[in-house]
Amino acid sequence: MKTSPASKEFTRDCLMDALLQLMQKQDYNSISITDLTSRAGVSRMSYYRHYKSKDDILIDYMYRIVREYAAEFSGSSFLSDFQSYEHILYSLKYLKKYKDYVLCLKKANRAEILLKGLDMYMLSVTGSEQGTALDKYQLYYYSGALYNLYMHWIEDGMEEKPETIAALICDQLKNHRFHDKKS
Repeated sequence: MKTSPASKEFTRDCLMDALLQLMQKQDYNSISITDLTSRAGVSRMSYYRHYKSKDDILIDYMYRIVREYAAEFSGSSFLSDFQSYEHILYSLKYLKKYKDYVLCLKKANRAEILLKGLDMYMLSVTGSEQGTALDKYQLYYYSGALYNLYMHWIEDGMEEKPETIAALICDQLKNHRFHDKKS
């Protein structure tokens, strides 16, 4: 029996919501598949139809967040200048919506999932997955810096306004734009 795309999406959403709820209450490693499927209201078969592990749920959700973010700018010149103040500010505000998810990743020692999501986004919007290794490493450098900044900003309670953080990043980038051929 085939399930509809809407049904698959609903099941995935239920599992993600349940996992986040459980992660806020207990240690990630102690969450069983039974706990998860009971909380989500889905069968074990549904769980295994979609995922092999709890990490797969977290990764799937990160990729959904990144795809949603990129889709908002498809066809826009705004997307191509990922180092602009406006784009950085928007990304900070966007990330703020997912702070509980990021904090759960951190608590579960799975924060590298955010870094992988940033890497994926940077490579896809710049087209650098087809570029040279040097292009890729420049983007990894940039996404790593953003990851570190995002994590500390979230851990510190996001007390600074996104505008302040965006201005700080732009100041750092002002004299060092990626893909600038000047030495």
